[in-house]
Amino acid sequence: MFSVRPHKSLLRKHRNSSPFRGFVALSLSVLTSFFATVAFDARTGFCYGADDSYQEQRGARLSPQSVLTWWSHDATGYHPAVGLLLENSSGRDLGGILIRFQGRFLDLRNGYTQVARDEWDGEYHRNQQRFLKLRGPTPYELPIDKDQWPRIECKVMCRVGTVNDESTQDLVVTRIDRITMTDEEAMEKLRQDQGRRIITRQPSAPSEPPRRPKEIKREPVKPLVATAGSLNGEKPAASKPLPGNTRPGLNRLLAQTSFAGIGDDFFAFEQAFKRPRETDAKDAAFTWAKFVPDADGVEIIVGSKGRTGKADIILAVIPQFLVSQDSQIVTLAQLLYKKHKTERLKGPTYSVRYLPSGRVQVGALSGTGCRGAIFFPRGQVGNENNYLIQLSRLPEDLDNLLSAQARRVPMLSVYAPFAGIDTSN
Repeated sequence: MFSVRPHKSLLRKHRNSSPFRGFVALSLSVLTSFFATVAFDARTGFCYGADDSYQEQRGARLSPQSVLTWWSHDATGYHPAVGLLLENSSGRDLGGILIRFQGRFLDLRNGYTQVARDEWDGEYHRNQQRFLKLRGPTPYELPIDKDQWPRIECKVMCRVGTVNDESTQDLVVTRIDRITMTDEEAMEKLRQDQGRRIITRQPSAPSEPPRRPKEIKREPVKPLVATAGSLNGEKPAASKPLPGNTRPGLNRLLAQTSFAGIGDDFFAFEQAFKRPRETDAKDAAFTWAKFVPDADGVEIIVGSKGRTGKADIILAVIPQFLVSQDSQIVTLAQLLYKKHKTERLKGPTYSVRYLPSGRVQVGALSGTGCRGAIFFPRGQVGNENNYLIQLSRLPEDLDNLLSAQARRVPMLSVYAPFAGIDTSN
């Protein structure tokens, strides 16, 4: 009897202590998790607090105001290109913060993608606007038929500061327009507010930057419907009667009220076509100036013998895709002749030249104290894909004169494919 009671008492104590030990273990587990969480939050808060610029960079946003796309030409071929007008809508100064840009050009025909990059780290104040240009590194050869040009979709992204992938901002998604321009011409059009508008400018407010990315993501859908005419839609009524393969740019030039031509001073060309993009006055024998009218790639190169400042020679370069019928080229030659009110140029009288590089069709022109020609496109790439008008009031043989000048003046290289001129020496 005596020996059994202690045994039962010990057994009862063991059974009663099990829940207690479980409760203690559970409490210790909860306390351990609590202190671990507090320590992690404190460590995280300390890291972000030590670099306030990280949080600021995550909230920094850029707002694209307008976009322009084109095919940029150089010695290797045609490159898809995009230009953007970007506004600092972050509500603070981004000067000194590295801003990285990436443009992805996707060929919808074969899925090939090429990437262009750029970086900013200079002055960029609040609400300041800056221009961005990105160009695909791989060139294309564009055929004469624009319908056969590659369909390229472009997406532009940016990162402000040292942020991660989640903070990458999509600026715009659009298609490359079927238009060729030099980079200088395109950026000038963008500066003149001739790009496609993306959003309506509004005064910046602290609450606006978070909402603007949503607007930006919706807008790029629009250019995918009809991008070709959006950049030149200033005169929609004038574009309706034109054939489908005609661009408004050349027609605007032909309808221009102020014009300059043979015999006029360089000042008259500045008034008609703005100041020249390029000049060459190294040789005292000839001064050359290249004017770029607002006509989607048309170039007018003027040569003056000596230092008189008078137009003795004119070369007009017109991209083939701007022309729907040859009469437009004849009209432009007539305007450059400048005697169209009382006398018209005679011609063109057609002929063919067989050069080592191939066949060239030429239409000869003549007028009082002036002679010239129209060279028709003879290829699918570069300057061979252009019309060329030449006018001169000098007695010298124009082919020999231009051949000698083209070896010295780079802007005259446009004449080489039409006359078999070798400018390599």
